[in-house]
Amino acid sequence: MTSGMDAAMAALRTVLGEGRDLEWFQMAARAALVFVATWLLLRLAGRRTFAQKTAFDLCIMLLLGAVLSRAVVGASPVLGTLAAAAVLVGLHRGVSMLSVAWPAFDRVVGGRAIAVVKNGHEDAHARKRAMLTDEDLDANARGALHAPRWDGHWDVVLERDGQISFVKPQTPQSRQAATPQHAARDQHAHAEGPSS
Repeated sequence: MTSGMDAAMAALRTVLGEGRDLEWFQMAARAALVFVATWLLLRLAGRRTFAQKTAFDLCIMLLLGAVLSRAVVGASPVLGTLAAAAVLVGLHRGVSMLSVAWPAFDRVVGGRAIAVVKNGHEDAHARKRAMLTDEDLDANARGALHAPRWDGHWDVVLERDGQISFVKPQTPQSRQAATPQHAARDQHAHAEGPSS
């Protein structure tokens, strides 16, 4: 039994190598192993885990890339880096689950959208916090609205992930048609005020 385990470990060392002095095929084998392990971790993490692209998501993705790259080049042991990556993905999923359960926690982690223009009225303070220039608005209007520039007829929201959304201003009729649940949520958000 022990000799079989020793033989398996020796074969693994031959394929994956040890330390920084790796052959080309050992780095290739490490890259393949890291790819499969990362794919499995992301599948376990859930579909929307890394889809939001908030500052928190970006931080985790950068850390994950930095940790896993060390396994490929032999800077750190393979099992250690995979364990560290599993911890990062687990933390991300845990924070995501807490964010779903507690909206206040979600706002702390991900921030809130910033309404830069609402019902045709620009909030200069919000625009300054959002750091949006006229060129930013024009460029996004070309991409989202297929218009040569932003003409002020659309409300502007800087989303939590940094994307700019253009929203048709609400008419009195559309405001009356809103469901009580949405109206209560909007009133609650308005009472708390915008935050980044």
